Order: sequence, then C-alpha cells, then structure tokens
Amino acid sequence: MKMAIIGSGPQAILAAQYFDQIGAEVVLFQRSPLGGSVRFLMEHFSESQMTYQGRLISTSEFFETILVPAVLEIEKLEITKQGDVLRVHKRFLHADEEIENHTRMHDLFRVVYSMNPQESILKQLEENPELFNQLGEEVIASLHKPVESFLDFDIVVEARGFGTLPSLMGAGGSYALNEYNLKDGSLLFYQKEIFEKLDLTNKKMIVLVGEGETAKWSLLKLRPWLLSANDHEIHWVTYKTTIESTKNTWLDSEVQNFIHELDLEFEEKKIAFENALRKWRDLEDYVKVKVPMPTEPSSRLHFHFGYDVTSVDRLLDRPGVFATLEKPDFRLGQTSEMLTLAADVLCVARGNSRAPDNFYALKSEPGYYVLESNSLDNFNTSLQLIETDLFKYFQKA
Repeated sequence: MKMAIIGSGPQAILAAQYFDQIGAEVVLFQRSPLGGSVRFLMEHFSESQMTYQGRLISTSEFFETILVPAVLEIEKLEITKQGDVLRVHKRFLHADEEIENHTRMHDLFRVVYSMNPQESILKQLEENPELFNQLGEEVIASLHKPVESFLDFDIVVEARGFGTLPSLMGAGGSYALNEYNLKDGSLLFYQKEIFEKLDLTNKKMIVLVGEGETAKWSLLKLRPWLLSANDHEIHWVTYKTTIESTKNTWLDSEVQNFIHELDLEFEEKKIAFENALRKWRDLEDYVKVKVPMPTEPSSRLHFHFGYDVTSVDRLLDRPGVFATLEKPDFRLGQTSEMLTLAADVLCVARGNSRAPDNFYALKSEPGYYVLESNSLDNFNTSLQLIETDLFKYFQKA
C-alpha cells in the first residue's frame, strides 16, 4: 500500500511515522522544514503548553521527546520529498465516472509536486563529481526553475495545517477597501510578519485585527512592547462579540491572565486619577491655574467587539494607517456603528487560508483523508480511525 502524506508539521511527521510502522510504503511531501507550528512555537513561545493525547504538555517537552525523535527516524528512513504539492487527482477517473465491479479505489491518486532540479543535481555532484565535467557549469546554472513531477499512490493523507496565505482583514476574509494597495508596504503586517518583520521602534499605537489562536499568540508577542511604556496601546478589533476559547487551554489562560492584569492596572490608575482630581479641585483658584489638571488614564488594551475593518488608508500628517471600522445592527443587538482609528501599524492575525489549488474534489473520495489542522489532542485516535478504514480495502501483510 503506497501512501502519500502531505505536510511539514507535527501531524504529518507523526502520521508518517505511524503508518510506516504498520507497514505502509510512505512518502512524506514537505514544503518547508519539518516541525511546522511546533518549530514556530519553540522559537517564539518555548514556555507554552499544548494538549497532546489528552494531557497538557510543554511545547519544549513535546518537541524534544516526541517530535525530534520522529523527525530523526523519518530522515533515517529517507521517505521525504522536498517540494510543494501542486495538485492531487485521480489518474483517470472523473467525478461522475464509475468502474464496473470495482470501487473508485481501483484508480490511483496522482500527486503532482514541484521540485528544484538544481538541488537534485548538486546532491548528485557531491556523490559523483565527474558528473560536473559531463554536464558543464552553464548547464547546471541554468537548472534554476522548478519543474513538475508526480508519483501515484493508493492512499493520500492531507496534513497541510493552516495553509500558507494569510487571511485578509475584510469581512469573510476578503480585502478591505485599499488593503490591497497597502499590503506590501510597511503599515500592514500579516501572521508571521508580526513575529518576524514588525519593527516596534517608536511605535505607540497598534491595531490588532483577528480572532482565535492567531490573534492571541500575536497579543502575547506584543505584550513586552505594550508594557514597556505608559503611552503604548493596542486596539483589538474582532467581528466576534466576545473573546472565545480555543483548543489551546494554556494559551487561553495566559491571555485571560494578561487581560486581567491590565484591568487591575487600569483600575488602580483610575483610582489614583480620581484622588488626584479631587485634590486638584480642592485647590484655591489662584493655585489651580498654576497646576495642570490631572490627565484621565487610558487603558493599554481596547476591545472593539462586533466590528469589521471596511477600509484602510495612509495617514497624511505622519507615517501610519487610518482604519475605518463598522459594526452591523445584527451584532450585539445594537444599531449600526462606525468609528475610525489612527495607528502606527495594523496587524492582521486571522489565521492562514489555503491558496486556491487544483486539488481534485477529494473530500468524499475513498482513500483520501484530511487530518484536522489545529489539534494534536486525541491524535492517535484519528490515525487509528484511518487505519481501520484502510483495512476495508487492504489486507495486513
């Protein structure tokens, strides 16, 4: 039984290890370095925790004791193929076609992927230096464009995770007005750009647009900056009507505790302001004119529930972005509202979407399985269910 597993993250790695151990002939197609989201968390939140197989485990423990050994085993087996899977389809069968006296499993899946021929040639050169003399330097240098190749499989397991394209800020993941024109500048940052490219120097106000785990990870990433000066502020914009729980209990707890700390800090500031204002009002008029009136404090973190960002544009008087927010009347049972925010940068943390691909309409195709992208909890159970289904079509060796 030949099985293709598509993905670079922990689910793809553990699935490849699992099905290799039960006797499948596995090929793991990896687009990026093995590790995926866990590698990302180790880089930015090594102290974080995750739920795996029904128990809470630190990300570092999962990485070191489970993921790394699995990667080493896979590398030893030499079952990976570097490249981006472009499309998957049946070799010949059309969606409405049937094969007499056979199931659709009779026709194999074709996995079409891109590969870099130069990498392959350079690897061969290491093993056989004489090849260089045969091909010549110019020929090797010309092999820089990816080429398409394919392999055929009985089974395909898709574990591509969250996708590769950052979701946009507009309603339904579409562009907000003018977002496209600002997208490649220095005002809008999406997903990993928030962690890797955002320069917080001289920034005082950030608009964070998003929901779920991505927005929460981004908030934690911005936490040190937010606490580093009293005039730093984040405005969190979400179409949701409340902060919803995710499948990551550690993340939910960490964000909830952080928000609670900010609330307590703001309450203390308000009490101090009210006391200072009371004392200022008690001053004699001739003294009061010489003493500035106490400034009312502002929260570091502002929530804008039920809103969508409908348009963005550059500020005219200084570097920054101008965002228009609108809330429809069917959210929160209120009338429609509109407000505007001026910020230094706008961070879009709505998760990734998948590029429109040429994958065959495979969701209901026998032998094609999709692993849930956002959870490792009860992961082995998911693999066992796939295994049980497989043996409807194949016999154990």
